[in-house]
Amino acid sequence: MRDRTTVVVPHRRATAALRRLLPALEGWRLVVVDDTDDGLDLDVPRVRLGGGSGFARASNAGLAVVRTPWAVLLNDDALPLEDCLERLAKRGGLCGPVLEGRQGVESAGLRVTGWGRVVQRTDLPAADRPVDALSGACLHLPANARFDERFPHGFEDVELCRRLGGAWLVAGARCAHAGGATVDRRSARATRDAVAGQALLYPPGWRTAVVAGLHVAQVVRERGPAGRFPAIAAGLREAKARR
Repeated sequence: MRDRTTVVVPHRRATAALRRLLPALEGWRLVVVDDTDDGLDLDVPRVRLGGGSGFARASNAGLAVVRTPWAVLLNDDALPLEDCLERLAKRGGLCGPVLEGRQGVESAGLRVTGWGRVVQRTDLPAADRPVDALSGACLHLPANARFDERFPHGFEDVELCRRLGGAWLVAGARCAHAGGATVDRRSARATRDAVAGQALLYPPGWRTAVVAGLHVAQVVRERGPAGRFPAIAAGLREAKARR
């Protein structure tokens, strides 16, 4: 399985996390996409980008140099547990593990509604199950797959899974994920990118208002910061410009 799979790690600035991750990848084919500003000072196989290219573009640059039929896209702030990668490679196709965050299960797949909402599932299945989409934090996929680079940073994984016809959650595979190591999820920038990405999932129309309303409610629920409110409007404008 290992000779048919390459692990691709897009890297922006969480270098300490990347150093913790690398020992877990020993024995696997590896490509690190160096998207840092000044260049990565690590002796690993890598592709160099100019810095700040975004997740979709960085992932595509890594996938473009893969010579195996399959790849595992892995965030630098993720850490596959035990035999996680082996289980994904054995399952094959478009699949991913259960992601475990600081508070427990972070994602056991995503449910994508037709009216504008994307929901993280946290219920643990007894067996592998089909899901609408999976997080790109740890994703086994065909090496010839590519992300839509119109998505700035967020929901590009959902778009890919929907375009390829859905995915499978591998119930026995586990991956730890310290989300937010690259961009603070509660920042104005993260809010703008999330709104733009979620709006791009749907055709323009009434669902755009639903997406905006969902994010306004989220900012209120999380008690700000206030700079996230104008970021919602900025995200909608960005989605319109990228269509």
